[in-house]
Amino acid sequence: MVDQISSRRDFSVQLREKASKALESRVDDWTDAKTLKEKVCVYTTGSFGREDACEHSDLDVFVTSRVASFSGERLLTGLEEIELCASIIGMNRDIDLPDIDADGGFLKAHSASEYLIGLGKPSDDANNTFTGRLLLLLESKCLFGKGVYENIIEECIERYWIDYADHSSTFIPAFLMNDILRFWRTLCINYEAGTHHSPAKRRAKNFKLKFSRLLTCYSVIIGLQVRLCEEGSVSKEQAKKLVSMRPLERIDIAKAHGASSNVNAIREMYEFFLVETNCSKSALYDKMSDEEYYGKTLESARQFGDEIFQLIRTLSKHDVQGSPSWRFLRYITV
Repeated sequence: MVDQISSRRDFSVQLREKASKALESRVDDWTDAKTLKEKVCVYTTGSFGREDACEHSDLDVFVTSRVASFSGERLLTGLEEIELCASIIGMNRDIDLPDIDADGGFLKAHSASEYLIGLGKPSDDANNTFTGRLLLLLESKCLFGKGVYENIIEECIERYWIDYADHSSTFIPAFLMNDILRFWRTLCINYEAGTHHSPAKRRAKNFKLKFSRLLTCYSVIIGLQVRLCEEGSVSKEQAKKLVSMRPLERIDIAKAHGASSNVNAIREMYEFFLVETNCSKSALYDKMSDEEYYGKTLESARQFGDEIFQLIRTLSKHDVQGSPSWRFLRYITV
């Protein structure tokens, strides 16, 4: 059997590099790509961000612009936004990927300041900046404008670590943890609210929610917990390194803390998920129409969630009340 985790990682990296070159070429047709890279970034999320894409995967992209130092206005002009979005669509066709999801409805530019100003406010959800910011930190890879991309990540982490200076030796990143948990709950609620979807489509979404989305969110939670086990605190530098890793890489670092069996079980279950989703959306919907098959996938998803939870417990079980890892687990639940 083909190792789906490794083969999909290789496929994702190759396609992403191809997409980056194609996008830069498209941009060079209407402006200087090098100059544009200094004020905007394009990053991919979803399966290409997690590096578990297959030939049937579509490209989820976000566009984010730097802002002027004094006015706070984004540096990307309206016409440049239109040209850039058109270049992204053209690039997507150049490399023969499925059409961009939601008919391109989410393909618009946000300013970096929107990711920060909206943090924790009601408008954060309505403007899609909440999703853009969390996916940037949880499962993104840069396609264009790496310098801007890295700067925006640094600014986001700086905002989440605002209280670090006063508690550097005992800092628990509760601000980020709560936003990740809010994002996970939002994904779950959005699924429950999607009653307009056909039964097969709802089942497919449920399957992906309980595997790839769960892994995306809780791999960072687990990575933060591991760092607390090691240091009793989490620094901004450690957070940036964690963000740069793929979800399964974050899970792997728990092996050094007596959790090898949990990690191996998670990887084995995720391999099953990748095998079952290595098909077109329509083919997956057809499979989900079968009650017996759906029952099988539902049980596997429950077991995957159980194993993620057990890994968190394994990392905490030897700690006494009041210790950093114990308190981390408490913050997740209370």
